[in-house]
Amino acid sequence: MTSFADVIGDLFLIVFPITMIIGYVFRSRVRRLSIGNYLQYVVMTLIYTMALWAGNIVASNYVLYIILYSVVYAIISIVMSLVFTLPISLAVNTRRFQETYLGNSHGVNTRLPLILLAILVIGWLLGYYVRFKPIINYLDYLITLELLVLILVIGLDIGSSINMSLIAQGYLGIVIAATSLLGSSIGGLILHYLTNIPLAVSLGVSMGMGWYSLAGPLLSVRFGPAMGTLAFLANFLREQLTYLLVPSIVIAGFRDISLVSIGGATSMDDTLPIYRLYMGEAGGFIAFVSGFVITMALPELLPYVITIR
Repeated sequence: MTSFADVIGDLFLIVFPITMIIGYVFRSRVRRLSIGNYLQYVVMTLIYTMALWAGNIVASNYVLYIILYSVVYAIISIVMSLVFTLPISLAVNTRRFQETYLGNSHGVNTRLPLILLAILVIGWLLGYYVRFKPIINYLDYLITLELLVLILVIGLDIGSSINMSLIAQGYLGIVIAATSLLGSSIGGLILHYLTNIPLAVSLGVSMGMGWYSLAGPLLSVRFGPAMGTLAFLANFLREQLTYLLVPSIVIAGFRDISLVSIGGATSMDDTLPIYRLYMGEAGGFIAFVSGFVITMALPELLPYVITIR
């Protein structure tokens, strides 16, 4: 199992940049195919398979501990990202973002998080009460194949939308991406010592940056369904807390651009409307760049981080 997971990690490091290059070279064709529209269905399949596997293996009394640790990891990851990003924001003397944006939400499926949560629960219950002995030993391989499909879709989609001038103009978004990743990793390091969770697992969970559909299945393949479920829930909660925290903090009077760090990878898509609504066009632009950089980095970074011994 361990050697298989090592191979998958190496595959990720190779497959993702190749698919991005293909997406960039054939960007007009990829855009016409609307590859990104299929992403949510790949994610749904992944979450269901992971939950089915977890239901077969994870004991019911262990679920409460997973939920508790998920909440702790989500909160600590957010706090540490903010702590590391705020000084950078103040150092470059960013202005406060006062304006609001009242446009549409770019077609974001606001029901998707609830659908994914329902799929997770249904998959776990089905796996727990209906034991699939003939296929249980193959679910980790199935998750791996689904992960590769996910990386293929994401790589093509990102590659087709790469705009280097956008990245160059959004230098602050790049800085925020780096500091929020650093803060989350320090949070994972701290929680490793406080909880005795293995370092690679702790870093993998905390550095998921809200990308639950990548962190959850990836850690499932490497460390089993219990740790995969922890990674999924912790990063799922980070995304959901972004919807709650950013508006609340802005309404309270704090509009610093460092708030972008809360959303992590989700600030380029799912939580982007929140940033545009409460922090204006400039805030939304920086949020997009930050999320974009994190989204490009994680498929390369996470497979490496979870091999740390």
